[in-house]
Amino acid sequence: MTEIKTISEAPVIYCKVSDSPVFAISVCIKCGSRDEKENEHGLTHFFEHMIFKGTKKRNAEDISSEIEALGGELDAFTTRDNLCITCKVPYVGFKKSLDVVFDMLLNSVFREKDIQLEKQVVKEELRMAKENHDDSGDELFMSLVYPERELGRSILGDEKSIDSFTRKQLFTYAKTRVCGKNLIVSGAGKIDEEKFFALVKGYLQDIETNGCVPSDNSQPFAFFDKRVKRDGMDGVNLYLGFKTFPANHKDRFALSILNNILGDGMSSRLFLRIREEAGLAYSISSFPLYHRNEGMLYIFGSTSKGKENELKNRVIEECLSLGNTIQEEEFEKAKGQLIGNLSMGLETSLSKSMFNARNYGVYQKIHTYEHIVELIEQVDFFKVKKLAEEILIKDNFSVLLFGNV
Repeated sequence: MTEIKTISEAPVIYCKVSDSPVFAISVCIKCGSRDEKENEHGLTHFFEHMIFKGTKKRNAEDISSEIEALGGELDAFTTRDNLCITCKVPYVGFKKSLDVVFDMLLNSVFREKDIQLEKQVVKEELRMAKENHDDSGDELFMSLVYPERELGRSILGDEKSIDSFTRKQLFTYAKTRVCGKNLIVSGAGKIDEEKFFALVKGYLQDIETNGCVPSDNSQPFAFFDKRVKRDGMDGVNLYLGFKTFPANHKDRFALSILNNILGDGMSSRLFLRIREEAGLAYSISSFPLYHRNEGMLYIFGSTSKGKENELKNRVIEECLSLGNTIQEEEFEKAKGQLIGNLSMGLETSLSKSMFNARNYGVYQKIHTYEHIVELIEQVDFFKVKKLAEEILIKDNFSVLLFGNV
């Protein structure tokens, strides 16, 4: 059973899981790297790092050790649309997990010496990302799809922007982002619902309600066919994206079924025909990539030098022909696969808390698992076929060959 209440303008969601030995909390800030101002490039990710460095009553070691002493896990991640903190602990430690998470968000002190040290850490992370061929290719592809726009920038920032961050900026960022209307709080476990809401209210009752407003600008998708040489790579990576739609679009579940047919799993068309039958790639897959106001069907493949042109042509051929060749049998299999993946993806308290947080972030309300299954079941074969004919078409995609080209 899932309940939702509003505390200081923040939606607070709780999923009662009576038989779970684990309590999980997810707190998401509805502003990500795309919402950064010109002088803030990479600040969301840097803020994520800095909230682990110490608060008014805990140092960095206390933050990690108090959760790990329970056998729990504390984590955070930054996307282009959000920043999220997650924590899972044995349910007897639920009070401690809430206290640590909200202490990090509301009471971080951003010591100058920690800022300077963490700048070096983040620049090392940036260096590692640049040296990783897959990551650097993905960053390049995004920058080409959304050129000179916020979605096309690296979430990490760059060395110049990282060096520019100040303690004052971090406090300003915390004040404008960690506010009621920007937060989604989601918990899951077997503790009493009213106890959960009462504890969260104790942390949120005095916070500001207004702050940074998430951008509602839709960033234009650029179409291209490019080859970029990367020194040090023996092979070639393929990045291909078909322009689609945002996460809250009515055809989201039809696209998920279409993706399962095309490139999700070892029984998908791309895997069977590109990898198994043609031997053109070891790695080949697809997935819907959703943003707040944009989206694409993203395909990634990796091959050897000399095979890249055939790989690109065969992948494009498979995509463009899907609308005319899709079969009801593979449609039914893909629908069953999607429902199965959804159910298995909700087997833990943490996955349930994140599911509800993401759900609310997309729809501003909670869709239960049963309702989403119903929505998937309502998608018919002709809807998926029509979607393939509308999206998987010439002049609606961008492609990058990256590596030893």
